[in-house]
Amino acid sequence: MCGIAGFVSHRDIDIDAMLDSIIHRGPDGRGNYRFKLGQLNAVLGHTRLSIIDLSEAGAQPMFSDDQSVVITFNGEIYNFKELRSRYLQNELFKSSSDTEVLLRLYLKFGISAVKYLNGDFAFSILDKRTNKVYLVRDRVGVKPLYYSLNNGELVFASEIKALLTAGVSRTLNENEIQKYFVFKYTPQQNTLFDSIKKLEPAHILTFDLESKESNISKYWDYSDIELFDDSYAAAKKGLYDLMEDAVRLRLIADVPIGTFLSGGIDSSIVASFLKDRPDIRHYCASKNQDDLAKEGSTSDFYYANKLAQEWGFPLHELKISSSEASLEMIRTTLKYSDDIIADGSQIPSYLITKEASKTSRVILSGMGADEIFLGYAGHQITLLASYFDRLPYFVRRQAGDILAGLNQGKGKFLAYRRYLHKFGKYLDNPSERMIAFNVVGDFQNSLSVFRGGEDVMKEVGDYYFGKSTDFKSLNRFEHENFLVKNLSYMDRMAMANHVEGRVPFLDHRIVEFAHSLPRSFKLSFFGKTKRIVKDTFADVLPSYIVNRRKAGFGMPLRSIFSNEFQSRKMIELDFFESDPRFNIESIQSLCARHWSGQEDNSALIYALITYKEWYKIYISGYGNN
Repeated sequence: MCGIAGFVSHRDIDIDAMLDSIIHRGPDGRGNYRFKLGQLNAVLGHTRLSIIDLSEAGAQPMFSDDQSVVITFNGEIYNFKELRSRYLQNELFKSSSDTEVLLRLYLKFGISAVKYLNGDFAFSILDKRTNKVYLVRDRVGVKPLYYSLNNGELVFASEIKALLTAGVSRTLNENEIQKYFVFKYTPQQNTLFDSIKKLEPAHILTFDLESKESNISKYWDYSDIELFDDSYAAAKKGLYDLMEDAVRLRLIADVPIGTFLSGGIDSSIVASFLKDRPDIRHYCASKNQDDLAKEGSTSDFYYANKLAQEWGFPLHELKISSSEASLEMIRTTLKYSDDIIADGSQIPSYLITKEASKTSRVILSGMGADEIFLGYAGHQITLLASYFDRLPYFVRRQAGDILAGLNQGKGKFLAYRRYLHKFGKYLDNPSERMIAFNVVGDFQNSLSVFRGGEDVMKEVGDYYFGKSTDFKSLNRFEHENFLVKNLSYMDRMAMANHVEGRVPFLDHRIVEFAHSLPRSFKLSFFGKTKRIVKDTFADVLPSYIVNRRKAGFGMPLRSIFSNEFQSRKMIELDFFESDPRFNIESIQSLCARHWSGQEDNSALIYALITYKEWYKIYISGYGNN
């Protein structure tokens, strides 16, 4: 795990400044290589976080024996030992690193070598034999990679701040602002910077140094696989075997390893394969009872601690409360998360990896299972809506009106009330409900805060517009957007503390397997989420883990923003009132409804606060990068 940066330009960009901006990604070493073709500068830079082969032999940039090919690599190739023995058995290696295996695979197979890799990666290759530069991102998007293409110039890096340091324009992409407030991140390849894009997962960007032309191609698509046509019992065995191997591969490291153990089923599954590893530490965030009551949630630490005692695991508790969500802490997370994300999980992710970094350099996470195996409440109400469509209109409408009238911020069973309200409000709106059911916060309220920008419905139209019961469309949108967002904040918060995050559930073989399954294997007829995951590991995990009600991992936003005085102070309504692009009347109204307990707009309030602080840091220049 490292940071990479570079450029192809007639300008002489300061690569050292670019690397300085992402030094947190690689405090163990750094280097760069410069190549000149006529008046064109091609530079590759690297900051190193040593995980495999801690010696200088693993330093980067790394070169082929004849110096004609150069690579800078971020991430891990988990099957590199297998690839080395299968395809490179006659090669003489200078290191025991996965980077050198990747370099030699490229020399043997060209850029198509990426198809052999099982790993999480973003890398750049300069091939002086063909005068081409390649940028490549892993299949699922575990590792980030950003680029800017402008007038024959290519600038790229693991994080946006390095591109800004290189002088790439900070012009705001206004077309994406409304989408940000709806999704709480910018979907697909765009960012809130007009000149900066994400290289999407499973894509290769090729830049020709001679013609200055570039093209982007896709090298993997999970939808191309055949549908699973065996029994449910066979599917369960297949899932177990794949998970066992995915966890095994992700234990490859020359540094201490730990896990996020939340007491939920996904992280507990990962931990179940580690019972014979007393050297591996486990970490869990805990919230106080007042915050849990206001959230309508359950305690992660209670379940994680109970499991750790039963299995004899060392568990490290990190206490978090509403007091942690200060403006100072939000600014800290934004310093690292320059591709703006308004997710309450960022702060605890930052805090827990900060604590974990004292004893572990690699952390395994259960992230990804909910997206690929249909584990969210939004999936349940989407299925429920398809059943309600069969009812007479007057019955459906009456039920919808009753549920839409539920207060979301006060009363018992808050978590259920929030989703029942959303279900009732959008039940008879098939053009919006697939989005509304599956975004954080209220869809229409989120649309109302910003004037202008591209139509959000157009953005998602290629996925599921008008397909209210099409779970394949929903699954694809979440996989390519919501999941990538989650991986982005995990990477940023972990790397801020020099920790590498690994996600066994997102081994590409498991992703392919999950997408091959019929919906009923993942979300049952009666709405059992992650059905196959729960059934596969029902005999491995205690029943109190398997049957536990789902609790999100994140800051207690509802508790934090239930205090009107504190919320007003953080949101700074004057900031939005001074900008005519924002609908200040709508913002004031949705805040008032939230504080009264009529609605739960905590996620949107957090998105407004996050945008305001991000804008000050990265656009108006009030802060430092």
